[in-house]
Amino acid sequence: MLNRPVKGLSNNAIAAELGTSPYTVAVHVQALLRISGATSRTDLALRELRRRLTAHS
Repeated sequence: MLNRPVKGLSNNAIAAELGTSPYTVAVHVQALLRISGATSRTDLALRELRRRLTAHS
């Protein structure tokens, strides 16, 4: 699930890919924001990219 918001996909696009509703996607994105401490989808994406870069260093 985390890869899709990081790619910049909208809730509607993610929902279409996963075969679920945009509401369900929004609930999951909000959970990811809360768990990660991110303040926005952009912040979430940046945190995940940093995590990936440091994991490969």
